[in-house]
Amino acid sequence: MSDDEFLPYQRFPNATVAQPLLELLYAHNIETQTRLLQPAFDVSFAFNETNRYFQVLLRPADFARAQALEQQAAEALTADLPADYYLFAFSSSELHDILLRPDEWSALDVALARRLLAERGEAISPARLEELRQQRLADLARPEPRQTRGVVAGYILALLGGFFGLLIGWHLYAHGRQLPDGRRVPAFQPTDRAHGLRIVVLSSSILVALLGWYFYRELL
Repeated sequence: MSDDEFLPYQRFPNATVAQPLLELLYAHNIETQTRLLQPAFDVSFAFNETNRYFQVLLRPADFARAQALEQQAAEALTADLPADYYLFAFSSSELHDILLRPDEWSALDVALARRLLAERGEAISPARLEELRQQRLADLARPEPRQTRGVVAGYILALLGGFFGLLIGWHLYAHGRQLPDGRRVPAFQPTDRAHGLRIVVLSSSILVALLGWYFYRELL
């Protein structure tokens, strides 16, 4: 992954909802790219607008700075929230849970959770927040459990013809996930990825052999 490559940072229902973030990033000279995402094929033929997303992309090196700017802006907004804002009814345990998984919540909710905990005498220090962030990144980076069935299926399909085995092998070898800090990590364990590469090689070899045999027969 190149440092100049733009990666997904956040997605929104539409461009209007994304404008506050874009304005914040522009004001601090953080270069962005945007794109509209929608399914390549709508099986319902309904062309539902809710299936479309407006996505903001950043360079990985800008993720931490953008998140810090969002958090600062969110902290300023917490004082103006209405009294019936749903987070005010959360227990301390639920607020701690927000800080454990900040990537699942908005910057405003994270800032408010931290403020409410402080008001309840349970303030979270910056050092503790960083510790929680690193713990969350480590949890998200942890690869999936062993893919024994997928590996076996990949070898069987590779031997039966190659194409579907090739797809399974490539998935095991190359599939990854993006972390909140912009890093991309493999989704599967090294052993399964090694099997995936072997399945790709085996599938490709058998596929080439079958195609060669087919064309050889046609020439006879």
